[in-house]
Amino acid sequence: MLRIGKMTDYALVLMHRLAKSPSLQLRMEELAVETRLGLPTVRKLMRQLVNAGLVRSERGAKGGYQLARFPELITIAHVVAAVEGPLAITECCDDDGGCELSGGCDVESQMPTLNELITLMLGSISLTDMGRLCGNVQGNLGVLLERILERQQFHADNAVPV
Repeated sequence: MLRIGKMTDYALVLMHRLAKSPSLQLRMEELAVETRLGLPTVRKLMRQLVNAGLVRSERGAKGGYQLARFPELITIAHVVAAVEGPLAITECCDDDGGCELSGGCDVESQMPTLNELITLMLGSISLTDMGRLCGNVQGNLGVLLERILERQQFHADNAVPV
């Protein structure tokens, strides 16, 4: 089963909460209570999210945490990478590899393509989108595929000749 880690799941919960009111600064204790996550977990994740540049913190009595960018500019892929590192669905998609079948595997050449497709999909869902996703998988998929194709066309149109 392909599954994101529990800490990434919790990071998405925190980021979703921050995205609900992006202009507010929320204290760590408030985040813990509102998300029903333990304070040590919130503390650890907020440190990772700040280090990744997704959240900013301000010290002091009026301080707290808030998104570092507009929620529509932060994707699920950003949050996953902040907590788990770059997405690699198999060993052969990881930079350091480590697969004992490397070089002699029939599916090795296809795995990076699958990895890229998953990365594109997660990179097309913003925190704003997350709040709008509906139960209609077909409708969500259509919107996301359209967005991916538009992004690919934009990059192709703006490619710098070598």
